[in-house]
Amino acid sequence: MKISTTHKRFADRLRGQPALKYPEYFLGPNWKDVLNFWIYLDTLSDDDIRLIDMRYFALWDLNTLRNLAWKAAKDTIGVYYAEASILTPTYAGTYVTSELIGSHKLKSLKFLPLFLNL
Repeated sequence: MKISTTHKRFADRLRGQPALKYPEYFLGPNWKDVLNFWIYLDTLSDDDIRLIDMRYFALWDLNTLRNLAWKAAKDTIGVYYAEASILTPTYAGTYVTSELIGSHKLKSLKFLPLFLNL
């Protein structure tokens, strides 16, 4: 299994190899989607990250969307693991991670589309 920079940070924050070897225990039922997204983050350029963050801050209902994503993540994996999972290189990436963790509890994903058409 390929391990992304964000996955390594996540495991370091949890102080152990189990988060690297058994991410499903820490990231919930959508763990594969989270890991694939984290691998994708490693491919982004600085310009891509700037563009994504501009899109993120342009969202009109940003606080509501962040709260929904965060609630879905913490309801799925608990506050401790949800907090450990937010170490991405972009503001939007933090909430995509939360959305993906709790995607089965959300009607739609609002932050993930910010990463399309770069």
